[in-house]
Amino acid sequence: MSKSLIEFCEIARTRFAVAHKVVLVSHIFPDADSVGSEAALARYLIQQGKDVRICNPTPVRDTYQFLIDLSGVPSNDWLNGPDNIPEHDLLVILDVSDWNYMGQLGEVLNYSSREILIFDHHQSSEEISELGLIDINASSTGEVLYRYFLAVGAEMDEEIVSALYASILFDTGGFRFRNTRDETLLIAAELIRRGASHRDTATHLFENESFSRVELLTGALSRVVSEADGAIAWTYVTDDMFERTGTMHTDADGIIDQLMSIRGVELALLFRDIPTGGIKVTFRSKGQFNVSTLAEELGGGGRPTASGVTLQGSAEEWIEKILARAQLLVATGIEDELEQA
Repeated sequence: MSKSLIEFCEIARTRFAVAHKVVLVSHIFPDADSVGSEAALARYLIQQGKDVRICNPTPVRDTYQFLIDLSGVPSNDWLNGPDNIPEHDLLVILDVSDWNYMGQLGEVLNYSSREILIFDHHQSSEEISELGLIDINASSTGEVLYRYFLAVGAEMDEEIVSALYASILFDTGGFRFRNTRDETLLIAAELIRRGASHRDTATHLFENESFSRVELLTGALSRVVSEADGAIAWTYVTDDMFERTGTMHTDADGIIDQLMSIRGVELALLFRDIPTGGIKVTFRSKGQFNVSTLAEELGGGGRPTASGVTLQGSAEEWIEKILARAQLLVATGIEDELEQA
């Protein structure tokens, strides 16, 4: 159950105060919002004298090393997978509030008796903690975390504001996506005033591609399929494509943004194989259609304009079924409230 900011801050600040060992976790294929939020919170907690470790379901992309450097947590203490969960007395989940979207790590943590805090901006299909600061109207988890820091009077140094700025800049697509509100821009400006660099952050996030990832992108775009008279675009990234290009499964992040740049496309889908078997499906909408309904039907979650789900089974088993749902959504013309997008 998501609480008000004041209620959450009173309880969360107490739990942080009494905790000694804190573990931060996020979703599979952690992106710059989740990693940036982890980095900002980790640095804040280290300054409070806490022993902080980070354990994600899957590895962090090399391009996000600058965020790891900001965190104050050594690279060796950024762990992966359900077999590497450090000892802790407080678990903090960032940028996700659904066990399903945390892969095998979520399956293990689901049975943990430790206290849990959540910072997120996605709508979830399940309740995994009674104490969460979840704002589905926020642009990013970085924005949610920024409000928490303000509310508790945290001293945000240059590293913290830089990590938060990266979270916001990434999840808004460089302030292009519909989740960019006026308030988001004001927060971004305040983070820059406090020491974040727009130029440096944009370079790290958007001008830092490897040739192997460009090769993966080229392969994915060569397979793009158009549906519903051009309103839907989708592609599928296979295990073979990752192996051939020498890329990680996290390197498929951003491909769906290319689909959304196509004129006339209102809804995009990215299917990708995942290392543990099964597939991850990512949905995006320009605002006319609420794609969170597609994810929630399948046990996932997210926002009206950005959502996803992980599914067991083969892509061939799921693609046809999911496309049929997407086509029905477009055909029935169900529109989302723009202020919720």
